[in-house]
Amino acid sequence: MSTKSTGDKDAGPPRQRRLARLAVPLLAAALLAAGTVCLLQPVRQEDFGWFAYAPLSQQVFTGQGLVIMDAGKWAGVALVGLGLLTLAFWSGYRAGRHPGGRAGRSGDGRPLGG
Repeated sequence: MSTKSTGDKDAGPPRQRRLARLAVPLLAAALLAAGTVCLLQPVRQEDFGWFAYAPLSQQVFTGQGLVIMDAGKWAGVALVGLGLLTLAFWSGYRAGRHPGGRAGRSGDGRPLGG
């Protein structure tokens, strides 16, 4: 015989509930890890040049330290940004749904502004 009452809001076994709570932060961590891997890939060396008339310059321009980001680096930046946005959303959502949270309430438990 079950000890649960019919009014319990049980979504399933505790393991499934825990996994459901951790799905978003795990996804965010995976996005951050994938973005970091993309950003840590070595930069491919390419040679390119141009010709331009510079009448006032007596020195030759050399682009030492000039980095041109390829599509993999931009994808890494996008994945890291998406992971951070996902973590920010999740933490705000969890803070707003936290039982016993005082956000949006006055000192006596009544909603603010009402």
